[in-house]
Amino acid sequence: MIDRGARNKVAEVTRHYLTGLATNFEFDDALFSLESHDPVIKAIRDQLWLLYDDLCEHKHEGVWAISVEQHEIVMRIMMFLKTDFEYQWPRVPSWYSASRPFIRLLTLGFGSRMLDRKFAFKDHENVWPFHNPEQLAQAKNNPT
Repeated sequence: MIDRGARNKVAEVTRHYLTGLATNFEFDDALFSLESHDPVIKAIRDQLWLLYDDLCEHKHEGVWAISVEQHEIVMRIMMFLKTDFEYQWPRVPSWYSASRPFIRLLTLGFGSRMLDRKFAFKDHENVWPFHNPEQLAQAKNNPT
């Protein structure tokens, strides 16, 4: 189910944060106050939450600016939000996303590999949130 309103809102508040029009607190409030049944909204929120410190207020600048790798992912997120593609990745529980680094450390990588296989979240082609390279190419070739 595609929720065009929610997708547009997430794209807008993300752009506002990245351009310095909104603080991380304003960004966080806007992201997490949004209700939607579109599965990509939760998945994207879980990823965007990793871009900022939610304990002290700041803008996206200086030490708080995202890395080149993070910027690439955020640009794919923004492109995906403007498409009408259904989100097709498996649902990864929030507890796993938050605790994966600790699971990896405590189990010397075995536990996270086992759970990664279970949740089948492997993005070898770096296309997430798109499902495959063809969807990404289509979005790049037909921007909205």
